[in-house]
Amino acid sequence: MQSTSHPHTTAPKEPPVLHTVTEEVFFPKGLIGFYDYQRFLLHQYEDGHYMMLESIDDPDVRFLLCVLDWDFYPTEDLVKALIHESLNEIDEKIYTIVRCDDGKAPTLNLRAPLVKQDNNMWQVVMKDTYPLDYTLE
Repeated sequence: MQSTSHPHTTAPKEPPVLHTVTEEVFFPKGLIGFYDYQRFLLHQYEDGHYMMLESIDDPDVRFLLCVLDWDFYPTEDLVKALIHESLNEIDEKIYTIVRCDDGKAPTLNLRAPLVKQDNNMWQVVMKDTYPLDYTLE
């Protein structure tokens, strides 16, 4: 895991502005804790560092995502997680769910990132050394 100086692991100074680019994605296995939801819209924010994942079946089910570069995770760790899910190839971005609790700094779930291949997405589980709640500074 890289140091906190990584440009994508810093909390934004202003709330991101939602952009109009949207694509439909499908989670063959659902998300951990949300297995019944498989069809989502992936909305791009203008800054390119954040996205909104919104359930098509229930728009109240939404997740703010932080976009990370492929090299954020050590290759060996990421490859092991992908092999576990039988994925040979993914797009070059990694997505992490951002948790925003009132009065607290936002956190990233680095243990269970999302990966994308064309219009399919999977949540892969990394080893326990990756935190569920990495605080954004």
